[in-house]
Amino acid sequence: MNWQDEYRQKLTSSAEAVDIIENGDRVIVPLTEQPMGLVASLAERSDLDGVMVTISTSGFDPGGLLDAGHAVEFENFIGPFARPYENDGRAPYLPLAFSLSFKAFDERPSEAKPIDVAMVTVAPPNEDGMVSFGPQPWFKRAYARRARKVIAEVNPNLMRTYGDCFLPVSAFDRLVEIDPPTTTKAELKKAAEQFEGDYRRELEEMIDLADPNRFAPLMSRLGSLDLKRLKTGWGIDDPTPEARAIAEHVEKLIPHGASIQIGVGTPSFYLPRAGTFDNKIDLGLHSELMVPGVAKLVEAGVINGRRKMLHKGKAVAVAWSGSDDRDYAVIDDNPAFELYEPSYVLNPTVMARNSRQVGMNNALSVDLLGQINSESIFGGQMMNGIGGQPDAHLGALYSHGGRAITLLYSTAVGGAVSRIVPRLAEGEIVTIPRFWADTIVTEYGVAKLVRKNHAERAEALIAIAHPDFRRELRRDAAKWLGE
Repeated sequence: MNWQDEYRQKLTSSAEAVDIIENGDRVIVPLTEQPMGLVASLAERSDLDGVMVTISTSGFDPGGLLDAGHAVEFENFIGPFARPYENDGRAPYLPLAFSLSFKAFDERPSEAKPIDVAMVTVAPPNEDGMVSFGPQPWFKRAYARRARKVIAEVNPNLMRTYGDCFLPVSAFDRLVEIDPPTTTKAELKKAAEQFEGDYRRELEEMIDLADPNRFAPLMSRLGSLDLKRLKTGWGIDDPTPEARAIAEHVEKLIPHGASIQIGVGTPSFYLPRAGTFDNKIDLGLHSELMVPGVAKLVEAGVINGRRKMLHKGKAVAVAWSGSDDRDYAVIDDNPAFELYEPSYVLNPTVMARNSRQVGMNNALSVDLLGQINSESIFGGQMMNGIGGQPDAHLGALYSHGGRAITLLYSTAVGGAVSRIVPRLAEGEIVTIPRFWADTIVTEYGVAKLVRKNHAERAEALIAIAHPDFRRELRRDAAKWLGE
């Protein structure tokens, strides 16, 4: 049988596709571009018993799955939909470094949870019958390679990508072709008329600036979007003065020929647009994902990979998540951009093979010992999972000539609280322990912590705290330093 015949044979509806899920199965819904038709069909199956659904960075409300009686857990990251479920105990979080996601399954099967069914989204097969996972594959291929059964939604709008990110048609058990939602600026503006005030004005501004199809999967909740967060993620807002100040400090820390990694979130999202890399020579990209403006730096030749030790001349990532519309236009069908699985790209021993690997990631707070918290607030309420931050941090730290940079604004809650704190609050999570802390940057400067003792660290961190909180921080530091 040729691949075309096999493909046609496996085509079915969403409802029929999820029939292969059985009582007691563990079903995986990996990161991004999630197969919403399959998820809905699974939630409608009232006959199932004992099914566990593991969701990575939920882009949807899992209430339908819980209401249907399925157990739900989150892994890798959390995001706005998952936070209330994790924090009230309805769907617990599974903390695990991205690079180690399959260590138990591959090396210690007796300790591993089963991977019974993977539900993923893919692009149509190419002329050789190979199926890619689009611009945001993350763990989709990795789970599909290991699952007993694989169900895929086939999305014709996913762009063509390069790298080690394909599987043959034979790897899939059921395939469901979908017609992804689309919309137009005119339709969006008409829908926006139902809202009022600042929300409507900001929404209409975004409609003018962004590809309208970015809104298509959000239409059912158009009136409750976090517009500020979307504007930043889509690269259509302007860097704040604080973000520009941080970018200026970071610019001085990036050597020519560095291979860079930039984490998701603020203030790192603004670095390319604030000009951090514009005057650098022969940069490389070895990163978990993108932030708006990175692909344009590749197009301009600023990022060319000439001095990389691995994948010379290629921009390498796990996913092109975080790209803006122009970035996606540059990446589409461009062999200069390659995707690989997280267990490879984010393995710290792999990242460290690049000389001058520089990691730039965000934090919620840092205490005066250098303990970095990127996950929790208010004494342990989770905001995010660890993502790829620990992996990327260590990869940069152990790279010859590398540097692991942690970025954070000096204050939160409109300036009411300091993000530089005497000690992390009871229950708050240490994402990066103090002995791996390297370089901390706020809008007020740079604190280089390597080879500094506790007192020296406190002094360096207080110097980059917001001036309104420095006296209080010095007083608190004196208590535990015995001064």
